[in-house]
Parts: sequence; C-alpha cells; structure tokens
Amino acid sequence: MVTKKYSPGLSPDSCIVVLIVFTLLVIAACAGAGCVSHPSSAPVPAVTTPPAASPGPAPVPAAPATLQPAAPLQRVIVTNADAAELLLAIGAQDQVVGISDTVKSHPVLGPRFFGVKSIGSWQTPDVETILALHPDAVISYSSYTPKNIDKITSAGIPLLLIDCYKIDTLASDTRKLGNLTGREKGAEVYIAFLEQNEALVQSRIANLTSVETPRVYFESYSDYSALTAGSGGDLLITMAGGSNIAGMLPVSSPKVNAEWVYAENPEVIVKVAASGKNESELRNIRDTIAGRTGIANTAAVRNGQVYVMSNSVTYGPRSAVGLVYIAKILHPDEFEDIHPSVILDDYAGRFVQGANVTPVFSPPLK
Repeated sequence: MVTKKYSPGLSPDSCIVVLIVFTLLVIAACAGAGCVSHPSSAPVPAVTTPPAASPGPAPVPAAPATLQPAAPLQRVIVTNADAAELLLAIGAQDQVVGISDTVKSHPVLGPRFFGVKSIGSWQTPDVETILALHPDAVISYSSYTPKNIDKITSAGIPLLLIDCYKIDTLASDTRKLGNLTGREKGAEVYIAFLEQNEALVQSRIANLTSVETPRVYFESYSDYSALTAGSGGDLLITMAGGSNIAGMLPVSSPKVNAEWVYAENPEVIVKVAASGKNESELRNIRDTIAGRTGIANTAAVRNGQVYVMSNSVTYGPRSAVGLVYIAKILHPDEFEDIHPSVILDDYAGRFVQGANVTPVFSPPLK
C-alpha cells in the first residue's frame, strides 16, 4: 500500500483551493491577452443563400442634423428631375436657383426652368457653382446620391434626399417638399390629383377575382431586365390589378432569359423605354420584343398584348397617369369609358403650365 504525502503545512483541502485559484488566474490572464473568444470577435459565416428581394438601393442616411435647413427654403438647388417636376407642380418654381444638366435638357422641365443656372451632372455636381448660388439646400435622389456627396455636406450645404419617383411615396415626398418650401397648399392640390386617380383604379378593380388578374412580364430598359417586388414597375402592375411574374424572384432587378419568360407564359408584356423616343422608335422596340426567339409563342405575343411605354409616365409625378394607362391595358372592359390621355392633359394644364406631356405608347393608347 502506497501512502500519499503532502507538502508540509498544506492539507488536501488547501491544495484544492490553491488549484482553483491558480486556474482562475490563468483564465483571467488569457482573457486579457485575447486568448478567450468573445461573441463579437467570432467569425461570421459567409452568406450562401440569395438575399431577400429589395425594392432598390438602400437609402443613404440624411445629412447630419447640424446641416438641416430652416424652412421655408427660398433658394433651392435640385439635381433630381422628378423632384424638380414636383417643385414646379406645387408652385415652388421661383425658389429654384440651380438645376442639374438632366433637368436643363429635359423636354418639359428645361423650358420651365429657363435661365436657371446648371450645376452640372447630378452624379457629380460642381460644388464651387453650388456654393456661388448660396442655396438653402440641395435636393437629390435618396436611392442614387451624388458621388461627391461628402464634398457637398462638408461645405456646410444641407443635402435633402427625396426620391419623388415611386408612386407609393409620391404623396409623402410631395408633402415634404411643400413643408420645406412653404407651398403646403400646392402640395395638397397635387396629392388630391394623385389620390383621385389611385381611387379611380381601385374602384374599378375592387371586385376582380384572381382569375381576372393578368400575369404580366414587366421589363426595364435593358433586354431581359425584370422588375421585382417593391420596384416602381411592380407597384404599377399590382396597383392596376395585375400579377408581376417576376415579383417573387429573390434578387432585385434580376436578369432573366427567353426560356424563363416562355415558361412563365405572361398574358401581357410591358417594356419601359427612355423618354424622348418617338412613336416609330417605340414601335421598333415592340416589334423586336415580339420577335424574340422563344417569346413569340407566349400568350402575350399571340394575342397582341405587348406594349412599350415611355418612362415619363412610368415613374415620377406623372406615374398617377401611368397607373391608369396600365389599368386600361390589363382591364379594357372595366376602363372602357376612361381616357388616360384626358387625365394627362388635365395634369399638364394644372401642374406643368400646359406643357406637351403626351406620352408615347406602342401601340398608341387613348
């Protein structure tokens, strides 16, 4: 039998205590030296599944609170053509002292802002020109901010990020512009026009069944560029009583192909084209779509339901009229007595000083 011996003066219990204390000291030392992993420093696994569908680019945070202007604004620079049109619509035209090249060359807005100084490209506006105009604020898209945004804000100029192009935010964007410029009454007049046409469409499609909801392939500017849930095009389709065949795709603005479109077999195809194209150009675009290999056998092509529409009524302040146009395409019987061109003429006379804003469709729609 082996007899266990202990160090003089230490009992077995004391040894255990010493061991525990020693262990705690080692753990503490390792933690201080970074030996112990913390949740915040643990490696993050790579994302292998597609991200959820997004309505568009994530909004950029607004300018710091110290750069918020005092309302009403008297001197405004606007790089956003849709915001420029809304400022015109609510009666704030005379408060605009600077515009981007896009606004300057716009067929409708350019003449209405004749004589207003250009500050260059909306993507990289000239900061020195902006400073020389002594603006109270610069208005830009929130989804597509200037590349030199830091130079603008560091110069002490409030940058207001307001999109003004998606139909679901037009009312709130308009009200915001009205409050900023002191044109609240003008803003409410436009909002009433917007909501009146939205209500018109909803009243006509309220009793439609799912069987009466046409399936639509809505294509953006480039070939096979689909528009998914939350996009401006998707909103028009769903609000007009249609079903967007790309609505549930897991990425924003995905590229599809003819095989996918054929498999989905849409009943209606709508493509957006840049403004400025005439009816002949849009007819050629339409014929090209209808003749694409694989798509020619879809229900939309077989039944003559392929349309090309100008972006002038797809996005921005006139999208209220675009909504009525789309609703009439999808549900001709329910909107037989409605003439979107008359609504557009009303918009032009009331909000853009009678400018010629007749959209171009192929085939033409009245």
